[in-house]
Amino acid sequence: MNLDDLCFFYHSGAKARRVVGVVKVVREWYSGGEDGDGAVDVKAIGEMRRPIDLKEMKGEEGLKGFALFRQPRLSVVPVSEDVWLKVCDLGGGFEGYGVVVEDDVSGDEEDN
Repeated sequence: MNLDDLCFFYHSGAKARRVVGVVKVVREWYSGGEDGDGAVDVKAIGEMRRPIDLKEMKGEEGLKGFALFRQPRLSVVPVSEDVWLKVCDLGGGFEGYGVVVEDDVSGDEEDN
């Protein structure tokens, strides 16, 4: 994961496996100590307008082969541009993405 990469925020609990938002990498991988553990720091960008359940994603033809399906509890999996666009489409985009929704009273689109 590289600085400024956008990433899906995915709940991986047994009762709620779903994409719920988008985050941005603000600090690349760093060591957390002598035990070899590490971390990546992220910043919230926006919530999905509609969370997308793992089961729903598995049923989508355009998402066949998505690495998340093989190991749904992984912290990090690669996401191709095609998969990114399909997941964003399924979720109606995410807040701050510049997509106008019907209940947007201002009528102004936001910049990405």
